[in-house]
Amino acid sequence: MKLKYEANIPQRIKRYFMGYTTLNEEWWYNLSLNKWENDKSPLYSYCTHAPCNSIKAFRRKLKKAPLGVEFVLVNRYSNHNVKGIGGGINKNLI
Repeated sequence: MKLKYEANIPQRIKRYFMGYTTLNEEWWYNLSLNKWENDKSPLYSYCTHAPCNSIKAFRRKLKKAPLGVEFVLVNRYSNHNVKGIGGGINKNLI
């Protein structure tokens, strides 16, 4: 899984991450069930931001994330974010 870093190699910061998010408005993170969903139910609380504190954890979570949806691992410092694309199962086909 290929990640795209916003910073160049010497300036990369591999800590101080606050979580990962998606800019796609169709997908929401279900805080109760700890998974990404594309339909909202009134029974649960949702957010576009999910907890994640390292690049290694971000890679693991991208494997379970929806297929083809772009996610951003947000760093505390500007211009040090990491982008990746979800590689999990296609949830539209289920």
